[in-house]
Amino acid sequence: MGKGSLPPETSLEDVKVKIRQSYSNPNVGQIHQVVLKDGPRTFRIATLIEILDPSKKELHHYSLKIDSIDRKKKTGWFHKPEKSVRLEGNKPNEIEHLYRFLTAVTEGRLAQKSGDLHIIGTDDYIKLESMIGVLPNLANADKLELVKTILSQIEGKASYDKEFVQAFQNSNPETLRHIATASRIVEYKKAYDYMSNLIELDEVSEKQLQNHLNNNPWMFGSEYSQLIDRKAWTRDNKVDFMLRRTVDNFLEIIEIKTPFKEPLLLYDNSHNSYYPSAKLSLVLGQVMRYIEELDRDRNAIISKDQYDPLKIRARAIIGRDGNKNHQIALRNLNAHLHRIEIITFDQLLRIAKRVISVFENETEDKETEALEKENNEKIPF
Repeated sequence: MGKGSLPPETSLEDVKVKIRQSYSNPNVGQIHQVVLKDGPRTFRIATLIEILDPSKKELHHYSLKIDSIDRKKKTGWFHKPEKSVRLEGNKPNEIEHLYRFLTAVTEGRLAQKSGDLHIIGTDDYIKLESMIGVLPNLANADKLELVKTILSQIEGKASYDKEFVQAFQNSNPETLRHIATASRIVEYKKAYDYMSNLIELDEVSEKQLQNHLNNNPWMFGSEYSQLIDRKAWTRDNKVDFMLRRTVDNFLEIIEIKTPFKEPLLLYDNSHNSYYPSAKLSLVLGQVMRYIEELDRDRNAIISKDQYDPLKIRARAIIGRDGNKNHQIALRNLNAHLHRIEIITFDQLLRIAKRVISVFENETEDKETEALEKENNEKIPF
């Protein structure tokens, strides 16, 4: 209905017919109308439209349009689109939510409450009410199975953080510790599996590896207490990672390369010895320069940034383990290097695996303690 399209002598029933006629789509079923406001100048008409499934021609969902219309005796009927509103009954069902909200208000169920109202269907509410009723009688194992089902249905959105905090704030402290430990184990295992897959790729970039490790610095091991969010420490160079050591709080560089499969060390038949490959030699030279520049700029870094790079050490992560002889050769090389250590991506994975095992062992220890306590309580003397 266009603005001013109906003459002054048009009746309200004719206006309603005109609105219905505007819905000529073949996927529209029955149309129901009600006058919400009957003049004298302003009229509001609610039109509920059935939207049919195109293939089955069955009801798919409803659409509700509330039109605001003004009537002027001399010039006619005027549609006010800016004061009209449409609600959809499909994903989310806005019509259902509004209906249940208004029903709850008119029945006085929200008289002493404020905030958001969350709507569920009647049948679902009956099921939920029954489930809540039997919760106290469920064994802990069954309750955990229920938690698994619920968590699997929750979408992960940042906006839910506040709701998670509210859900957990009144929980048993011991339960929260179990949840935190379990959550960390799951998160760490997924990160570990992702890294395992990355290093098996034929082509993986340093950037991919750096991004994953930046999100999971725990993979470097418990010997580090802090990942410092800064790359540039000297004028000409940027390090991949700068971490604070747990044992003494001093800094350590970590340089990330790629997990190529070529040997890190090559065998010299004439001297019966191993020597660094070209790729490894380049990394050694790069890391040596980082150390030299940080040593040279130590006073400036302390003065400007309050970090002390005293005798800073560096660790380069590069390549794969190779065979047993290559592993022995790498250990010998590290024994002769000063302030530099070379580790492979296989070794990095073993470090990460060890971190995960610490949490898993902690969980197993708690389970053992709980079982022993339960058994001891059953002894009648």
